[in-house]
Amino acid sequence: MMKMIFIEGVSGVGKSTMAKKLCDDLQLSGKNAKAFVEFDYTNSIDFYCVAYYTAEEYETLCAEYPQYKKKIQANTVDAGKARLIHYFDEDTPLFEEPLLSEFMEKEFCYNPRNPVSFEDYSETYVAVWKNFVATFIDDVDYIIFDGSLFHHPINDMIRNYGATKEQVLAHIQMLLSTLSETEYKIYYLQTVNIAAQLQAAYHNRGHNLPNDSAIAFWERRYAYDCFVLANIDSNYCVFNVTNKWNSIEKEILKELLYDKMES
Repeated sequence: MMKMIFIEGVSGVGKSTMAKKLCDDLQLSGKNAKAFVEFDYTNSIDFYCVAYYTAEEYETLCAEYPQYKKKIQANTVDAGKARLIHYFDEDTPLFEEPLLSEFMEKEFCYNPRNPVSFEDYSETYVAVWKNFVATFIDDVDYIIFDGSLFHHPINDMIRNYGATKEQVLAHIQMLLSTLSETEYKIYYLQTVNIAAQLQAAYHNRGHNLPNDSAIAFWERRYAYDCFVLANIDSNYCVFNVTNKWNSIEKEILKELLYDKMES
């Protein structure tokens, strides 16, 4: 059975690097593994630059742009009562104007101009996860997700809806309920000094150093993560990444290869 691995933690702890390194090492060990890292628009259960349409709005859209219908359909995710249309691949737009601007107006979760209701947000997320589980890829041993369970959804819920810890927990519990018949594990990468971790990460990426507001946000995010971890009945493991990154990767890899996951 395919195993789902969730690499979680606040910004700058090395989630993407960990996901890619684990994937590479699993492949070197003869396993069929795939990693979805941040901004990968092919990730079926995470959303970067997707436009939200109700089923009726979607039919109208396809009728108004018949010349783009096949391309629209090729980039659409069925989300129950809604349809999500991917319109960017990292920094590359997948559509031309005027469609691109229309999709940006209908952005679902990445700084949306007109957010859908919180209830529709959660319902759409859960529908996509259910569809993913129902169409598991049989020939893949491991799929590794970078921030798809905690990181991106919790960011959206706080920034777009001012969600409480209890609302965030309820959403994460709904997502986990879709995985009840699957094998999965959460690996949470923790840091003892969020400000220092952020500053180092921003410096390494060539970005301006985080200001006090950014640091305060990620400290708040960490508190949300801790609340969720303390209240979910799931298979997870917390690692302190400070000066231990390589040894942690080896420990996770060993656990995966010796099939010690529990569900």
